[in-house]
Amino acid sequence: MSLSSFIAAHREEILKAWEASAPTRFHRAQEESFAPLRDNLAELLDAIAQDLDGSTRADDSHIDQTRAWTHVKAVAEKHGEGRAHAGISVKHMVPEFPALRSSVARLWLESLSSVTKRDLVDLIEFDAGLDLALMHAVSKFMDQLTTSRVTFLSILGHDLRDPLSTVISAARLMLEEGFDPAKMPDVAKRIVRTGERMHHLVVDLLDFTRSRVSGKMPIQRHESDLGHTIRTAADEFSTSHPERALNIDVSGDLHGSWDDRRMSQAIGNLLANAVHHGAQDKPIDISTWADESEVAIAVHNEGPPIPKERRGQLFDPLNVVRERETTGRNSGHLGLGLYIAKAIVSGHRGQIDVDSSSERGTTFTIHLPRENHESRDEASGGT
Repeated sequence: MSLSSFIAAHREEILKAWEASAPTRFHRAQEESFAPLRDNLAELLDAIAQDLDGSTRADDSHIDQTRAWTHVKAVAEKHGEGRAHAGISVKHMVPEFPALRSSVARLWLESLSSVTKRDLVDLIEFDAGLDLALMHAVSKFMDQLTTSRVTFLSILGHDLRDPLSTVISAARLMLEEGFDPAKMPDVAKRIVRTGERMHHLVVDLLDFTRSRVSGKMPIQRHESDLGHTIRTAADEFSTSHPERALNIDVSGDLHGSWDDRRMSQAIGNLLANAVHHGAQDKPIDISTWADESEVAIAVHNEGPPIPKERRGQLFDPLNVVRERETTGRNSGHLGLGLYIAKAIVSGHRGQIDVDSSSERGTTFTIHLPRENHESRDEASGGT
């Protein structure tokens, strides 16, 4: 059996071997699922098998120097772009390739009763195809990252410029000769609101930077009641959005070792997302439930469902960049809320599920596992 035929026939076995080596090779958190990473590599294996089998050599014992690797190049670029969108760093993407090389070579060689010269040529050409894939994936990854960073900084500059202009204009108004002191409270309130908006932008940017540099959101756990945290976050939301109805249904034992400040931030971000995307004339609902294994917090809003093609990018920190590029619409914020919420929940070894349809509305559900205190501290890498 040729190597291309072996890859096509044993793709699932190869991917399982690759997946088994992932935690030790990539030094990533044990709780992280490798299923999303696996999907693109299945396409890459198919592309390599297709290109290996795409031409017939006059002499099977010689390397085909004219092979175009058309499918490999296309899939590799898609792979690199997808990794950039998923927030996976290049240092975690690159080891995927030698891990894949090792899995393919080991399984194929184990399947052979003897090794011929053609088998060695096939292996050399497979190596060449995989090296080419790595080169194109990294190149596309870096191009995407550079473009996103430039656009992201442009968005940050734009979103800070407007509130800064407001603060400066208000301050100049107060300094004008003949300024009516009776207007002082209104102008001061405008400055405070605008300053808070800038503060939130800076805090989001700092949290984004911390999580990207360290690979996790800093979490400081202590015994707390998430019921109290939810009510406090709801009060802050109602103060900021008095026009929006908010229903709260808190039930179950929500006591545990949590970072209540960060969890309040995550819940607030989900509420802000519901305000931004939900129906303006419908209430927002927060509900909880809990059992011996986990605590769940759901934020629900009515409104247009999230398109299926966008659901995989909801927690992408640069999703707002692509949204502005395609729609030209300025959302008025950096678009990091969902990314930060997910990072906070992941820091608690939890996850966020999304359900969205025209009949049921949209619900983001936080699932936080209950664990013993020692495992929690170890998982969070307490700061």
